[in-house]
Amino acid sequence: MARTQRTRSIKAIASQRVEDAMWGIPESPEFSVVQNLMNEFKAHENDEAEWVKNYRRIADESDDSLVRFLLGLIIADEERHHQILDRMITRLKDDLASTRPDQITQRKNVLAAKNTELRGMLERFLDVERRGIKEYQRLSKTSGGLGRDLFGLLCRTMIHDSLKHIGILEFLRRRMHEPKKLLRKRDSRGDRFARGA
Repeated sequence: MARTQRTRSIKAIASQRVEDAMWGIPESPEFSVVQNLMNEFKAHENDEAEWVKNYRRIADESDDSLVRFLLGLIIADEERHHQILDRMITRLKDDLASTRPDQITQRKNVLAAKNTELRGMLERFLDVERRGIKEYQRLSKTSGGLGRDLFGLLCRTMIHDSLKHIGILEFLRRRMHEPKKLLRKRDSRGDRFARGA
């Protein structure tokens, strides 16, 4: 119910915005915040796209296979960032346009079944990531100095990724252990990523 009311108000704000601008009436704060955030994400996405072009150009022009390999790792990360930003922008656009409540209800039913399995696996995933960090730390020390410490660098990047994975998994674990009442309250406020991107 609250989600529908929120959606109606966002739609009304979006349609009213054109008329308001025509009469010099300032736009609503809620619409402004979402629109400004969307614009900032788009600007950042455009900046990153430019830097990816530069990384690619340098990697393509390099005769050094190590330079190409390492820049390729950065390019892959930047492309993943682009996908994440794109999903965030899409979610903001959806919130401004509509909510498709029937699809949300269907998604919630499917997610409830899948969450049971995920809840059981979270601790195992966390354990695997933590053990991986210890192993990469050991390998980093063992390989110290080899390849001008290239192996140490690569092990440290994998540790960084595992720490990121642990952060994501702990977020999921906290979210899944929140009381259902709190989750419903959050959904009614429009927690954008609670319902999937």
